[in-house]
Amino acid sequence: MNAHDAIKTEVLIIGAGPVGLTLACDLARRGVACHLIERDVAASRASKAKGIQSRSLEVLDDLGAVDHVVRHGVANLPVRFHDPSGGVADRPSVTVPARADFRTPYPDMLWIGQFDVEHALRERLHELGGAVEYGAEAIGLVQDSDRVSVTVRTAAGERTIGARYAVGTDGGKSTIRRLIGLPLEGETRECERWYLGDVTVDGLPRDRAHVWTSSAGMLVLTPLPNSDIWQLQNRIPDDAEPAEPSRELYQQLLDDRNAGIALTRATWLSIYRVNVRMVSDYRRGRVLLAGDAAHVHSPAGGQGMNTGIQDAYNLGWKLGAVIAGAPDELLDSYAAERIPVARTVLELSTKRLDRVVDGANGDMGEVAAAMAELADAELTTGLGIRYGDESAARAAGHPVAGDRAPNITGLRGPDGAVDLFDLTRGPQWTLLAFDIDGSATTLVDSIESADLRAYRITTTPGDGMFDGDGEFERVYTTEPGELILIRPDGYLAARGAGAEDGARALLRLIPTSSVSRTAESGARSSGAMAAVVEATPSPEQLQPLNSPLG
Repeated sequence: MNAHDAIKTEVLIIGAGPVGLTLACDLARRGVACHLIERDVAASRASKAKGIQSRSLEVLDDLGAVDHVVRHGVANLPVRFHDPSGGVADRPSVTVPARADFRTPYPDMLWIGQFDVEHALRERLHELGGAVEYGAEAIGLVQDSDRVSVTVRTAAGERTIGARYAVGTDGGKSTIRRLIGLPLEGETRECERWYLGDVTVDGLPRDRAHVWTSSAGMLVLTPLPNSDIWQLQNRIPDDAEPAEPSRELYQQLLDDRNAGIALTRATWLSIYRVNVRMVSDYRRGRVLLAGDAAHVHSPAGGQGMNTGIQDAYNLGWKLGAVIAGAPDELLDSYAAERIPVARTVLELSTKRLDRVVDGANGDMGEVAAAMAELADAELTTGLGIRYGDESAARAAGHPVAGDRAPNITGLRGPDGAVDLFDLTRGPQWTLLAFDIDGSATTLVDSIESADLRAYRITTTPGDGMFDGDGEFERVYTTEPGELILIRPDGYLAARGAGAEDGARALLRLIPTSSVSRTAESGARSSGAMAAVVEATPSPEQLQPLNSPLG
């Protein structure tokens, strides 16, 4: 290979599903050169995942990709159960809205096909100047201390793409994971198998999901909005030998349950085997993994696509910071923060699947009870995930470093009413100063950086961001003069109160030298900030936890 054959980029992303697209959007908006390849020759129209959770909707909001999903997704999809005798029972949605204290603009999971989520992200990537290279399959990889080179096969032949970092987002059968020698550790449940497929039918109301109960196992048809597609799921009995999926087979499954409906078309036919596996680390040198390439688990609770999107969101700002000059060790905090999340998701989704399997051959009441346990308001929504010491959050009784920053509504600034999420939206860090006497004015006004925005939250109308009904003060339990630093992924990095040395220490957590210099200059001039009392641990201090839930 000649040197001119290599495409040089900062980050090569392998796999253009929702995880790779999320990462590409996040890097593109930071001005980081990235190249996204996909081995398929065109965008997938398979449904695969069919629900996007509250935290993932917040991520898409921040990336500028949420409008299409909100427009086409459906919340609170009810369920109609059918028994073998022809009886029916209508039940509410199996999803659970987020608790009010999480303060999110997106309390409901939305039912929507994965292809629509990918469409929204792909359109946003195009707006940011990026694109997907289809028909490009990674077949080889070498790396050294400075770069990684990936050999790619296309219809035009083979070439090498050189990058500073590569990220495998190429799914459960990840080639990149194999090339770097990180095996998926865990178990495959050979006796737990499901027929899956995207089908169209005649005469079935699309305002709800439909479940047919049977001693041979339940069959579920879920309508996917913005299409005429239904996703079919059917539990295969443990002692049955799976047949080759086909429209005729799936029609027979419905006929066996006296469903009285006809399948008019069937695509993306598959047999799903339950795997409960993950890698021991998300990084090998200059290569990182995200999404199903790093962890696979049961679909119970709808966590696969969502956990992957949140992986990419955690990784994006860290890759951007390292490429801008932050220490490479910052990338170690990615695995340290996300591995505990994957472990918890694997454990809880497996328990929920076991509950569904136990009731899958039962009557309507048993199946409905099992399905009602698929979701919760904390892990399932993604809003209760925290990074760091759980005990600190419980003891504090208010958001601390490692917590997702809850939204605050009704702030009023010079341009009118805004939410806190309006202030934090974007790739930058956000500094909030609860300033009731004007002492933080010099510090806030001195910050001039694309990587940091600073706001004064005040109790005086017409001054700074006016907290008119005291919601910010109540939720964050702030003291006068206190600083709150929020990471680009919407998690609290630190809280502090007091004098200028503390402000400088807090703002040094931002891994961009120009921000730190600007912030230190403002802190020296201010003299009204205090020592940091809570801060995100260094990468060396971040250790996987037994559970990431606060």
